[in-house]
Amino acid sequence: MKNIVILGAGYGGLTTLKGLKKVIKNGEAKVTIVNKNSYHYDTVNLHEVSAGNISRDEICIEIKDIVESEVSFVQDEVVKIDTSEKVVYTKKQELKYDILVVGLGFETQTFGIEGMLENALPITDIKAAEKISERIESNFKKYAESTEKDVKDISIVVGGTGLAGIEFLAELIDRRKELCKKYGIDEKLVKIYGLDAAPVLLPMFDKEYSAYARKFLEDQGIEIILGAGIKGATEDRFIVEIDGDRKELLASTLVWTAGVKGSRIMDATFPELSKNGRLVTTQQLTVPGLEEIYIVGDCAAFIEEGQERPYPTTAQIACQMGAYVASHITNRLAGNTNENFKYINRGVVCSLGSKDAIAHAMGLKYKGFFAAKTKKLIEAKAINECTNLKTAIRSQRVF
Repeated sequence: MKNIVILGAGYGGLTTLKGLKKVIKNGEAKVTIVNKNSYHYDTVNLHEVSAGNISRDEICIEIKDIVESEVSFVQDEVVKIDTSEKVVYTKKQELKYDILVVGLGFETQTFGIEGMLENALPITDIKAAEKISERIESNFKKYAESTEKDVKDISIVVGGTGLAGIEFLAELIDRRKELCKKYGIDEKLVKIYGLDAAPVLLPMFDKEYSAYARKFLEDQGIEIILGAGIKGATEDRFIVEIDGDRKELLASTLVWTAGVKGSRIMDATFPELSKNGRLVTTQQLTVPGLEEIYIVGDCAAFIEEGQERPYPTTAQIACQMGAYVASHITNRLAGNTNENFKYINRGVVCSLGSKDAIAHAMGLKYKGFFAAKTKKLIEAKAINECTNLKTAIRSQRVF
């Protein structure tokens, strides 16, 4: 019986676990899954929690409720991997493995921008998302109760207008309305900015759809500033450079959505192969020279043959990686060969609140309410792929 250890209960880790169900039932392998938290959370919904429009309970799934009884769940934090001895060290114990699947998720990446790590809030996990929501409301309350009425307290600056940044900015529209009503604040006084050093917005979409997203936000009073290189951050401002001129955007809530990297455990374990927490895998998602170790999700930099750059890290590719690794391990235990991993890009959707979105999915391009519902269906599909249909129906807000 092989001892399989899965690190991380994100999309990649849970999808791997689900795909190993047969070999577990057949007694071919003992499987242990390790996760720092007791729950899996839908990373693609963190922007909604960050804005304060939904609660953590709506996107969290308790791991004990979805793992089979034959699977060992260890709630603990991984601190070290010894590849020569084939041992994973957590804060509380040591776990030996024959086969290891690493899906440890992502961390924030600030690119060395001065003050960013200390002063801006990243959207990295549930706790970070809740902290942003709490900060926003606390500042609105402070403004309402203050006699000085400092507009900084009802100003929000978001550094980064990729998918996460745009979706968060769109969620702030409803949140702004709710907080202004609650604290008796004129909505027109609230300042919300979205900054990015890139010259174009959402380059993964056609210009028509990028323009649609920008107009949607700007029509709601959100200012999008492109070509704005962020040079620093203090507790109440971003220092930016636009067309050679330095400017300061003041706000009591600074949010950073412009960069992520893989787990620091990757760089410590594979110093010659991993950079910024991501490792360029083989075509079968293993570590070069260590075929017993698979990398999935945010820690994997998969470059398909004939290409030069790795695919972006998304829930979509993480689920496909997990399914492939489970199949690869199953075939391996049976003595069968495996084809290389092939990523099937089924498209991308960017939500603009709960009732609007832009989509380029399944070969079609569309926008509006139907696109928004497509996003929710995709989220439900991802949950089904890494858990089960019952959980997907219960936890997703499709209707």
